Amino acid sequence: MNSTTITITKFNGTNDAQEATEIALLLNQKRVYGIIKAFDDKPEERAANVTTTEKAALTDWMNRHGVARSTLMLGMEVRIQAEYTVIDDAKTLMEKLPSAFKSKLKLKIFEIRDDLSSTKLHECEDVDNYASRIDRKVKHYNLCTGPLTTDTDADTDTAKTIALMS
Repeated sequence: MNSTTITITKFNGTNDAQEATEIALLLNQKRVYGIIKAFDDKPEERAANVTTTEKAALTDWMNRHGVARSTLMLGMEVRIQAEYTVIDDAKTLMEKLPSAFKSKLKLKIFEIRDDLSSTKLHECEDVDNYASRIDRKVKHYNLCTGPLTTDTDADTDTAKTIALMS
């Protein structure tokens, strides 16, 4: 039996469009995408006169729902997973992620702007010290993603940050 492996970029709060496309492909491969898009509704749970077929359909749906939810959770960075473990419904989880991060990002942008704009070069201050203070703030806000930078890359990033503040 041939198997296909799909590698996804973990959702980090800034890559929602890329991650959404990749996670949709993965959910489709696992045959659970319909649960997220609500065209594969949960079978009705009746208290009495439940047939074996109805029980099997509900059990199958619950299993596939679990696969959908765990796939979504595993597609997030650990720091984001912690915030969303309380959401039991896979469809709700998929809907909340992008909107929650867009609103958080807007708030963070204002915080970053205010903090960086208040960082001024003091009279007679060493420029390297000033650049180090800005670099610490950039790292604090986790503005740079990816692998750690070299000193040369950090100098370039700091210069770009300073240029953005101007």
